Amino acid sequence: MKIREFSADVLIIGGGLAGANAALGAADTGASVIVLEKSNIDRSGDIGGGVDHFMAYLNTNSSWDTEDSFLSYVEKIGRGTNHLGHIQSLYCAELPAAIERMARIGNPLTQPDGTFYRTQSMGQPGPLWINFNGKLLKPKLGKAVRKAGCKVFGRTMTADLLTRDGQVVGAMGYHIRTGSFFVFKAKATIISTGNTNRLYENPRLNPFNTWLCPYNTGDGQMMAFKAGAALTNMEYMRMTILPKGFAAPGFNALVGMGGRFMNSLGEYYMEGSHPLGNKAPRYTVVFNTLNEIRNGRGPVYVDCTHLPGEKMRHLQSTLGYDKDTLPDYFEQRGEDLANKPLEIMVSEGMQAGPTEVTGSGIKIDGEGASTVPGLYACGDSADHNRCVHGAITGGYKAGKSAAAYALQRRLGDSPSAALVQETVDRFVAPFYNNNGTPYRQIEDAIRKIMGEHVGPARTEMGLKAGLEKLAKLEIHMDDIKVDDRHDLMRVNETRNLLSVGKIMASSALFRTESRNKPYHHRLDFPETDDKNWCGLVVVKQRADAVDCSFERIVYQDK
Repeated sequence: MKIREFSADVLIIGGGLAGANAALGAADTGASVIVLEKSNIDRSGDIGGGVDHFMAYLNTNSSWDTEDSFLSYVEKIGRGTNHLGHIQSLYCAELPAAIERMARIGNPLTQPDGTFYRTQSMGQPGPLWINFNGKLLKPKLGKAVRKAGCKVFGRTMTADLLTRDGQVVGAMGYHIRTGSFFVFKAKATIISTGNTNRLYENPRLNPFNTWLCPYNTGDGQMMAFKAGAALTNMEYMRMTILPKGFAAPGFNALVGMGGRFMNSLGEYYMEGSHPLGNKAPRYTVVFNTLNEIRNGRGPVYVDCTHLPGEKMRHLQSTLGYDKDTLPDYFEQRGEDLANKPLEIMVSEGMQAGPTEVTGSGIKIDGEGASTVPGLYACGDSADHNRCVHGAITGGYKAGKSAAAYALQRRLGDSPSAALVQETVDRFVAPFYNNNGTPYRQIEDAIRKIMGEHVGPARTEMGLKAGLEKLAKLEIHMDDIKVDDRHDLMRVNETRNLLSVGKIMASSALFRTESRNKPYHHRLDFPETDDKNWCGLVVVKQRADAVDCSFERIVYQDK
């Protein structure tokens, strides 16, 4: 097999929102750039179909609309999960340029009349969400990335990182359609592969009908982990509120416009459960909604019938920005937000950051650099990036930082033929099994185990049982049989899902407290313990085992 070789100053793995912005940041700094994407950068990632909200302070005359107020909010809802200095560098310092860049590529955050439409939810001190039409954001970004001179390899899954002398020096890629392998040499590599989905059972039992992109399967986190990088915040299981039976975003749009959460007794259960009521942090709303259902007060609803006409018209006209089919779904079911409450459900879980401003995954510093030289990370695959605003700001920052690092270094030698062949052989091995288990059976078992043992209610015995079952399941990974190139990609996704599940259970077992319930809720340690656990669980690989340690975060309380 002939393996083609390419080189660049900066290699970016993952062409979603963060990866595309990282590409622009690196190119604008003067670096040559290659982008690898499993799909097509014009529509890939969590917001490939569109997006309608961006969190920002705008320094108006309001006390809540400043950097200091924003960082106070970040600390309040994410205490113990982030370093404020990192967020200040990755987000706050990049925010003005990010807003300008959005307008420059043709997708401004403003309404047609030039004003910002702002709403409040999720524990915010004021209306920090900017409501905008991001239906064409990814296509416009894809065009901007190509215009900047970046070379894009679509339909290319990254098989593994390449390392030399403890540094990351590139990666190997596999073309899903042709079966070709590539060697990509780089002075700096950025991982921007998103969070980990398909890890828990979907309420509709279709693992690809997910709240966020089903093709984000922890690939980047696991490549970084195997290369020696530290991960943090991996214990958190993220969930949200969705329209009943439809895995589409909508929580922020509905609540930001004034929706109220109601149980089957007609009680607005959030309004007596948290000082901010319906506008409480997402994890608090999910926790209380789960309690309503567990205590027999379901079904549960979001009630928008009281909204004035102007707000209702705005809501109904913008619901399709995230997913085109949501308004169609409402129409086909006869859902009328103006006249009756909408039944809702709690989504499937995923491995992701515990707040809208705190990520999980590869541990990075304020420059976006991991703990391994030559490796950077951004977006939802990193521990200090999150959501649209974090991907746009932190992605660009990581691109600039990686480019500055790369431009001071010499491109290394090509990897040895033996290393390249070893990576290829390991990746394609399932093709040569005469018989075996389909990947989907393994994945379904992973989801069952995660739901039963590493879900929104955890115990020591349950987590240990989950780890034992995942270990037994891992034995069967080498027996998987595939028939085509597409399923070969799926097998490697499944392998990463299993590895993420083990790390998630291990770090949840290590953290003997509850924090941001139900995202990490230990029934045997139900309280938040800031005295002993205000900080990050840091995970590293030690001789094929998961090694956990604790990094305390000290805040300057006011």
